[in-house]
Amino acid sequence: IPLADIFALVIEDLTVTLTSRLLVELSDYNILVIFCNQKHLPECTLQPISGHFNQYTQMKAQLKWDVARKSELWQSIVKQKIQNQIECMKYMHIDTVRIQKMTELKQSVLIYDRNNIEGQAAKYYFNSFFKDFTRDNDALIENAVLNYGYTILNAAIARTIVAKGLIPAIGIHHIGGRNHFNLASDLIEPFRALVDLFLLKHPPEDYLTKAYRLKIINLLHARVEIDGKMQTVIRAIDIMVQSIIEYFKDGDIKSLKFPSLSKYSFYEL
Repeated sequence: IPLADIFALVIEDLTVTLTSRLLVELSDYNILVIFCNQKHLPECTLQPISGHFNQYTQMKAQLKWDVARKSELWQSIVKQKIQNQIECMKYMHIDTVRIQKMTELKQSVLIYDRNNIEGQAAKYYFNSFFKDFTRDNDALIENAVLNYGYTILNAAIARTIVAKGLIPAIGIHHIGGRNHFNLASDLIEPFRALVDLFLLKHPPEDYLTKAYRLKIINLLHARVEIDGKMQTVIRAIDIMVQSIIEYFKDGDIKSLKFPSLSKYSFYEL
C-alpha cells in the first residue's frame, strides 16, 4: 500500500515492532499514527515536527489572533456543537420538549460562552439518552466507546492542525498546561455528536471488539454536510480548519465552516 494513500495508522497489538526508518517515513508523509494500550484504547500519537511550507508565518499569525475574534469563534463552535446534538436527538426520536429546551440553550450562548451553556447542554443532552449517566464513569461501556471515538477524531484534527502549520498547543478555549493539543480539543466539539450518534445507532453488544473498534475508526470516512456539500469527516476537518485560518485573516464570521449532522452517512465496509 503506497504511503501516500494512507491517512491514519492505528497500532493495537503491543507485540508489533516498527523500525525507526518506517516511523520517519510515516512522519514525512504526515500520516496519523495512533498507538493503543493494553485495553486497545488510544494512548499516544506520532506527530511530525514540521508539516507546512509556510509554518513560521502561520505560527506568527496564530500568536497574534485577536482575542475578540477568538471569543466569537468559541461562541460559534459551541452553537454548532449544540445544534449537532439537537440533530442527534431528532434522529433518536427524543421528546420534542427536550429538543426545544436544547434549542433554547443554543440561542442563549453568549460571546465566549460566558455562562457555560456548553456544559449545561451536554448534561441535559446525555440524560436524554441514558439514566444516571456521567462522562467520568470509566466502568460504563458507553464511555469506552465515546472515549475511543473522540480520541480518534481529536488525533485526526491535531494532525490537520499541524499540517496547516498551526501550533496545536495554543487553543481558543482550552488552555491546559499539559495538553499539547488544546486547539484540537476546541475544534473537535462540532464533531462529537457524530460519535454519539454512532453509539446510539450501533450500541456494542460486548466490550469493544476488534470489529467494533474498526467501525469507530472508520467514522473518519463517514460523511457529513459542510459548506452545503456532503464530505468525509477527514475532508470536513480540513475545510473547517482552513476556514478558521481565513476567519482570523479577514474577520468575517461568514468565513467559518462547520460540520452539520442535518445530513450524514456512516461508512460501510
